[in-house]
Amino acid sequence: MDDMREGIRTITKCVCAIDGAYVGLAKKRGVKSNLLWLLYILDDGKPHSQKQICEKWLFPKTTINTLIKECQSEGYVTLQAISGQRRELLIQLTEKGQAYVRHVLRPVYEAEEEVMHQLMPCCPPGFLSWLEQYTDNLKDTFKNRENRKEET
Repeated sequence: MDDMREGIRTITKCVCAIDGAYVGLAKKRGVKSNLLWLLYILDDGKPHSQKQICEKWLFPKTTINTLIKECQSEGYVTLQAISGQRRELLIQLTEKGQAYVRHVLRPVYEAEEEVMHQLMPCCPPGFLSWLEQYTDNLKDTFKNRENRKEET
C-alpha cells in the first residue's frame, strides 16, 4: 500500500510540476496560462467545440467561453455552427491565430521535443498509453464519486 501511495504522490507531484513549468513559460511569453492551453488545444489542426474542450481538458465552461470571446475579438479564431446542434459551435484558428500560435508555442514545442528526444530511448513501451488511461480513469472515477455523493 505504501508503495502504491508513493507512486500516486509521485505522479501527482509530476503533473503539478509540469503544469507549473507551462504556467511559468506562459508568463515569460506574456500570455495567460489558460490562453496558452487553449492555443495548444486548437493547434492540432482539428476543429473543436467548447464542450469538447471542457470535457477532455477539464476547463470550466466560463473560462473557455471568456478566452474564446477574447480570441475572436483579436481575430485569432472563428466560430462555425455545427449541423444539427443548436448551441454548439466549432472553434478554429484563423491565419492570424495560426501566426500567433506559432509565435507563442514555438518555444513550448521546441522544449517538449528536446525532452522527448532525450527520454524516449528509456521510456518503457506503452508508458504514454498507460498514462493516458490512468488520466481518463481518474477523471471518470472522480466524476462518478461526486455524482454518487450528490445522490445521497
